[in-house]
Amino acid sequence: MARIFMIGAGNVATHLSQALQKNGHEITQVYSKTQSNAISLSEKLGCSYTNELHNIDPCDIAIIAVKDDVINEVASLLNYRIPIVHTSGTKDLAILGKGVIGVFYPLQTFSKNKIVDFQNIPICIEANNSKFLQFLNNLANSISNNVHQLSSEQRSYLHLSAVMVNNFSNLMYQMATEICEKNKISFDLLKPLIQETSNKVQQMTAIETQTGPARRKDVQTIERHLTLLDSDKEKRKIYEILTESILNRS
Repeated sequence: MARIFMIGAGNVATHLSQALQKNGHEITQVYSKTQSNAISLSEKLGCSYTNELHNIDPCDIAIIAVKDDVINEVASLLNYRIPIVHTSGTKDLAILGKGVIGVFYPLQTFSKNKIVDFQNIPICIEANNSKFLQFLNNLANSISNNVHQLSSEQRSYLHLSAVMVNNFSNLMYQMATEICEKNKISFDLLKPLIQETSNKVQQMTAIETQTGPARRKDVQTIERHLTLLDSDKEKRKIYEILTESILNRS
């Protein structure tokens, strides 16, 4: 069992601390610079809270789950008295500075009120010494069956890929919703298609699952779609770029 000081009270901190606690670890304390957020998460976990980093309870590790641009600042305030990790997909291990440092990156999209199952979530770990790496490996394996050791560079490329498959695809859902709403069509009609595409990519490569007018080189359909988008320059431009990219791979 590890005693963990959770730094942050947002989506990642909330889900990760609950998963760790559920699997036998102790969240000793929660920190957030916003006191109300710290109190809210600490009440869920039944632990103490603080909004000052110079006065913390005894622990084995501090997990920094805050916005990327303040990770270094938070780490420096800990004075490297305890082993620390961050949960960022893009920030280098070295951003934490000296001391015993590591990375504990859960590759998933988190929303506070949406329950997730950590067992299948990839957790990418890295550390600056072998003993701490083994500690992180044990910690990760206690909540997930999908643990991987990646370098900072590999993790950055993984995060880039994650943005493409998650955030960019979600933008497509938003744009499709806008088109449907404008034309009084229910977006629900597209949900079985979304589900089937998601299911196929679990079993086949993305190249194998690609269908549609660009894949078929159906020029007339492509031109018809572009005409429908004449009044929306943003969507038309994106359609043209994505169509060209599919054509180049077909």
